[in-house]
Amino acid sequence: MPGNRYVPLTQNPVEWLAAMWLPWICLAFPLIAVYARTIRSQLLDVGSEDYIRTAHAKGLDQKGVLRHQLRSGLTPVVTMFGLDFGLLLGGSVIIETIFRIPGLGALLLQARDFYDFPIMSGIVIVISGIVVLINLLVDLTYAALDPRVRLGERSSPKHALV
Repeated sequence: MPGNRYVPLTQNPVEWLAAMWLPWICLAFPLIAVYARTIRSQLLDVGSEDYIRTAHAKGLDQKGVLRHQLRSGLTPVVTMFGLDFGLLLGGSVIIETIFRIPGLGALLLQARDFYDFPIMSGIVIVISGIVVLINLLVDLTYAALDPRVRLGERSSPKHALV
């Protein structure tokens, strides 16, 4: 297991993967149990729905039923991912510092040490843009997962009282 030595992906992909697996585990480990518990409870809740029982009664195989369960049950998980993505980006600053990985987090801390406000504000803008983009992708994923969610339609009445 390599120590705190980072190898760029372009230099050697195999050594890069060997050096990055531990930071990835450290970053994702606190969220694994929460996601596993949420997915399990959502699949159990959706499994007792009428349309799942109907699919079983019609003779749909377990793989097809699981596909229907996942489409309905993953909506809260996608929501959690959209909310947790900012947490992962914030945690990456700490992980980059601990494992000496050159990245935006390390650059942000270095700019903070030298009071380099233009670099700090640029990194914050880039990270904020990434979070907004991920939230847009989460909203688009809702439409792909749940057929009841439609994009571009209004749910309000035609003549609203203002």
